[in-house]
Amino acid sequence: MLKDSLYWDEFYKSEHREIAKPTLFANFIYETYIKDQNIANLIEFGCGNGRDSLYFAKNNLSVTAIDSSHIAINALKKQNSDVRWINADFTISLDIKDKFDICYSRFTLHAIDDAGQNGLIENIKSLLKPNGLFVIEARSINDGKFGLGQKVGKNAFIFDNHYRRFIDPNELRITLSNSGFNIIYIDESGEFAPIKDENCVCIRVVARY
Repeated sequence: MLKDSLYWDEFYKSEHREIAKPTLFANFIYETYIKDQNIANLIEFGCGNGRDSLYFAKNNLSVTAIDSSHIAINALKKQNSDVRWINADFTISLDIKDKFDICYSRFTLHAIDDAGQNGLIENIKSLLKPNGLFVIEARSINDGKFGLGQKVGKNAFIFDNHYRRFIDPNELRITLSNSGFNIIYIDESGEFAPIKDENCVCIRVVARY
């Protein structure tokens, strides 16, 4: 499960204008894998304030978005009815019958532990259409915050009252391959999700199932 749901509930009680625009990752996925392709729908895991889900919906996708924060989801339901907003733990079995072209996970894997990641992957395998894509952006073990704070697991730390599990690209590649995914793109950079005064190093993965 998400390791610090109370943290995120408190976080989303306030409006965060600094993260109101769609992310660079959302734009990358849209321009590279969605635009001019036969892509009808997408499900986002850990949608937060909804900025990426809303971006995809504005670009004519049918969007389902899940977050464990009831504060975030309740606010989004009041703001926009074009997206199907769901308050749920996306690391356990989900009661969703639809199948999706893309399962979208940005800054989600590093918010859950290894068991949660395994649960998420199982959900994705059941939700993707044949040849569907699982797309990921998450903080890498080469991120500047790696090692800060209290260690609570492998590559996992609590810093500033916030849990982060930093992702090893090679281990993730192996995990996905062993789960039946074909990695079609993987990269790592400090330019993917620039944050002021931070050395934010992320990996991006696109895997076909």
